[in-house]
Amino acid sequence: MTDSRISDLQNFYVLLGSLSEKVGGSARTLSACSGRFGWPRRGVYFFMEEGEVRSHSGSGSRIVRVGTHALTKGSGTKLWSRLKQHQGQRKTGGGNHRGSIFRLLVGTAIMARNGHDFPTWGRRSKAPADVRAAENALECEVSKVICDALPLARHR
Repeated sequence: MTDSRISDLQNFYVLLGSLSEKVGGSARTLSACSGRFGWPRRGVYFFMEEGEVRSHSGSGSRIVRVGTHALTKGSGTKLWSRLKQHQGQRKTGGGNHRGSIFRLLVGTAIMARNGHDFPTWGRRSKAPADVRAAENALECEVSKVICDALPLARHR
């Protein structure tokens, strides 16, 4: 890694820390968030993961996902709506990886780590009810990881 890249990463994490202080402190998990938090319509969000530590840019949790949403003025959806897609369904614990590439990637990683086999995972943009039901156990695992194990740093 080049010295300027390391320096840029160090500056990024310093700025992220400063922003965190301005908007209320440490990151929260999605399970601790709701649409009532005063989310901006558009924005950038960062997910970190415990155990994924920074190596050359300092200490602390490493950003593992950067997301943006509704960056254009005319966008009709809100940042919280996008985060809810990643979060999944609170009542059932399930979700829809076909509507969230982040859920798709987390599910794929869980399958690789645990040796799961869901042959329909990531196939097609829509799936019939029986396919979705067969994938539900993995969708629930994905929701648990995204909602409980990945702190979310939100900034406007």
